[in-house]
Amino acid sequence: MNEKHLSIAELTALTERGAELTAEMAEHLDRCAACADLLERHLATEPLLTRPAADDAAIDLIAARSFGHLEEEKPGFFAALFTLPRIALGAAAALLLVVAAYFGFATSTTTDESKFAGNDPAPRTAPLLDATPRAFADGVAISHGRAALTVKGRATLSADGAEELRLAKGSVEVAIEKGNDFRIHTADRYLVRVLGTRFTLHTDGVKLTVTVTEGLVEVIDGRSNDSVALSGGMSRTFADEVKTVVLPKERRTVKAMAQAPVVEEPASFLLLGRGALKANDAATAMGWFEKELADGPEKDKALFEIVRLHERDGRFGDILAALKTHGDIVDGGSVFREELLIKGCKAEVKQSVGTLPSCRKYLQVFPDGYKKDEIRDLLENGDAH
Repeated sequence: MNEKHLSIAELTALTERGAELTAEMAEHLDRCAACADLLERHLATEPLLTRPAADDAAIDLIAARSFGHLEEEKPGFFAALFTLPRIALGAAAALLLVVAAYFGFATSTTTDESKFAGNDPAPRTAPLLDATPRAFADGVAISHGRAALTVKGRATLSADGAEELRLAKGSVEVAIEKGNDFRIHTADRYLVRVLGTRFTLHTDGVKLTVTVTEGLVEVIDGRSNDSVALSGGMSRTFADEVKTVVLPKERRTVKAMAQAPVVEEPASFLLLGRGALKANDAATAMGWFEKELADGPEKDKALFEIVRLHERDGRFGDILAALKTHGDIVDGGSVFREELLIKGCKAEVKQSVGTLPSCRKYLQVFPDGYKKDEIRDLLENGDAH
């Protein structure tokens, strides 16, 4: 044993399993500084932190092996507690505890923070809307039918049904799932028909600002029945025009004149068709839209309404026939062009039309269109769809 150093297994047994230090081991440790140093470092590892504190006899024994060069003396009671070897061993153990606690705390803190770093808080979700107007705070997320709304600032909203909302005042960002003709009434005057997917509305109760991010919306003025279609990237504010009043240089006495009776112009075919749609009379609506397409000034809107009705009823062959007959509208500069090409593309897929020319034309005309990824998928997997 005198010529043999302590093995790792023996050191482990002494420090972790509480094996007895034999006389031979003690004699070897007295003469072998390398083994004594190895034992001391082994004691300073994690097992020292997890095992019960050593008794006085063990401390004295280890101290005698590790600090044999120190002068021996017979201390009193308190001096025996605070001998240099014991102080050194206690300081080493305390240092290890502090280091372990520090790194343990740092690790747990970093882990906890990593759970939340870079993650925005989940939006607050509002209950379903009903006919009672309610005020919502900034950031509130509202799901209503096919619409997902996010309040920007504040907004007062209510609902007339699953496909019809009212925005009395405030700002909302709106995203609509597949389908058309979701309606939002604003400022007790404007009707926003959602024909596309994503846009923002802001109203102060009088004026209305519409900003379209993707797709197509149509804004109808309830007083004048004028309508404007806006596609992706377009923005417009709707309000009464300010009229300039020129005062006369001199006051004059003007005789009161009888006011001429106001003659109301008959509603356009387009408006008559939309009225029939609102009354759930699709056949009558189709007739009025066809009249508008033949003789009215808003042929692109009428064609869109006709295609939309065909799509709703699954008449995809009729969609393709209408688009082919009125190719001048499809190839023109109308803001409805993107939606018409999208509907034509999907109809071609349903009808298994050759190389899907409308799909290809859409990607050529609208390479950054909001349906580009979906239409590329249709071109690649048309048969599967």
